[in-house]
Amino acid sequence: MNGPASPTRSSSPEALRFFALIFGAFLGLCILKWGNPVILDAQIPMPRDAAEWFQHPWPSRLAPPFLMVLVVVGVMTSKPMESLRGRHFPALLLILPAIWMAWQSLAAGRSVDPVLTGLTLPQLAGCLACYSLGFLVLGPALRSGWLWVGLIAGFGLCLNRAAQQHLFELRQDYQVLLEGQATGWTNFTASSLAEMRDNLLLIQTNGVEIANPVILDKMRRARVNGTMVYPNALAGMILLLLPASLAVLATVSATLKASVRRLVVGSFGLLGLLTLYWTGSKAGWLVAIGVGAVALLLRPGSARIKAAWVALLLAGGLGLFGLRFAGYFAKGATSAVARADYWKAAVQNTWEHPVWGSGPGTFQRPYARLKAPESEMARLVHNDFLEQASDSGLPGFVLYTAWIGGLLWTLGRRITREKDLGAQSLKASPAVGVQPSGTGWPVWPEADRQRLELAVFIGLLGWFTHGLAEFGLYIPASAWTAFTLAGALLAGVMPRR
Repeated sequence: MNGPASPTRSSSPEALRFFALIFGAFLGLCILKWGNPVILDAQIPMPRDAAEWFQHPWPSRLAPPFLMVLVVVGVMTSKPMESLRGRHFPALLLILPAIWMAWQSLAAGRSVDPVLTGLTLPQLAGCLACYSLGFLVLGPALRSGWLWVGLIAGFGLCLNRAAQQHLFELRQDYQVLLEGQATGWTNFTASSLAEMRDNLLLIQTNGVEIANPVILDKMRRARVNGTMVYPNALAGMILLLLPASLAVLATVSATLKASVRRLVVGSFGLLGLLTLYWTGSKAGWLVAIGVGAVALLLRPGSARIKAAWVALLLAGGLGLFGLRFAGYFAKGATSAVARADYWKAAVQNTWEHPVWGSGPGTFQRPYARLKAPESEMARLVHNDFLEQASDSGLPGFVLYTAWIGGLLWTLGRRITREKDLGAQSLKASPAVGVQPSGTGWPVWPEADRQRLELAVFIGLLGWFTHGLAEFGLYIPASAWTAFTLAGALLAGVMPRR
């Protein structure tokens, strides 16, 4: 497999390293502050003081200006077109996203809700910008520690927040609400009650104000969301970043004692897997089993042994899945039924508006008209691909599906074509450390680079697959991170002429 792409002679290695560090910190900030869908921007108040800026999520409208500045700085720092010389590059995987974004802009002009589309279009443009920046600038940084410092820090803080929610906060909040309801809310101030009403924690029933039973049930089950909008979105983030985070930690801890190294990597991995379990995400669990099987099949070694491990994973994973969610299926698999209704409405809206759709980010408008009477209201399709069809017609769906399908196919072929993964590729690397290169970028051992590339690919495969049942494309934290990694990985695996 190819080593990291070298920066151009006219690019300052120090400036490139600093930019990778800053952009990784920006992605980490996205995880902590912009984990909500952009169409919910109006429901996220602007922080009023330092404490709220630190503790609360930020309105999504603040994210695109940050990204725009960083894109300009990145392009000025790296002279990106020069980095393409001497390499084959997949022109179609650069043309398709540009055409897709142009189509989104055209569909926006026919939107049934310009306000929602105005919130969505910068988010989709940000996906293209991150993909381009990853491809043109951050390819070398993917295989060094600079990009990952802030990104793993933000992800780790998100996981820590989720653990606190499961172990302490949700259970405490559940008891507080029960006690407040029992005492007629006399133990709450007027401002606290007003805030709880705004957040739908309280509802009126027969003239009596009670705790929202839906939210009470979620608190009782202690499903965590970390800094993301809700548990399934956190599950998608774990699928995306946990494999690569473990690969990076395994490399940067190579000079530590073996016991310390195992403690660092094992603790982070255990926290990630526990958090995935605590999300209660059915789709996340199933996708994790699927990408785990892919990772096992891509390991070097005997095909018979790998098949046995895959069979064990499938049997154990699906068996535990059945036990874990037996109550969910006994109640009729309500969330799966709800998604079926969302998808049916998306198909129907596409049928009614096959060319332009109803406008980016506007699914909730046709769904209010098309949904089954007993179904709860939804703002997004819970399927990134069908959302494209509903929002921007069949052309938007075909362009996005072709782009992502082609991207995953190309990455998978380039990574799996390498016959030389070797027995070390998914095992602990020898403690040789990370050596500087003449270009200023650290040079990782070949086995570590291969392991990281495979881990990033597995994460991307998991995240895009998870998008068949979720709306990660419309969340800056997950989408911008995914497309940055996709572009950077694509740049790194391109063959030289």
